Amino acid sequence: MQKDSKKPKEKKLPNIKKRLNMSDIFLMIYDLGASYFSFLFALWFRFDGKFSEIPGKFYTAWIKFAPFYAVITLIVFAVFRLYRSIWKFAGFDEFKRVFFALMILAGVHAVGITLLLRRMPISYYIIGSVIQFMLTVLVRFSYRFIILERSKNANLAPGAKISNV
Repeated sequence: MQKDSKKPKEKKLPNIKKRLNMSDIFLMIYDLGASYFSFLFALWFRFDGKFSEIPGKFYTAWIKFAPFYAVITLIVFAVFRLYRSIWKFAGFDEFKRVFFALMILAGVHAVGITLLLRRMPISYYIIGSVIQFMLTVLVRFSYRFIILERSKNANLAPGAKISNV
């Protein structure tokens, strides 16, 4: 008996150009900026809104850690499939993925900067994580919110009154 001489098909790595579209790339750039600057703004808020009041030791720790944290953010977001969603249809599942990804990142940031560089003020960790959460949710769900509001307004008859009961 002759065995089937067909070779098993090799799995090819997916072409990154096919998987990423322009909106994904813009989201990645936005996420880099949001992760990078959210904790700088946390320092700024912590020290009364004056960059000159931020002690050099904290600023130096942030500036050294921020690039690594930005890259880690992209990796965690990719693992949680935050670049594969169609945000026009974003719902509770996408919100949960954003929430859990950012909870993990808050822990990574706190542990990472503390072990590698120095302990930062407690408010830095809290405020930075909250700012990053707000920026991430805002950009991902704003389009969905705008579509919902437009559809509500389009369903109203001209001259109809809006009342909350």
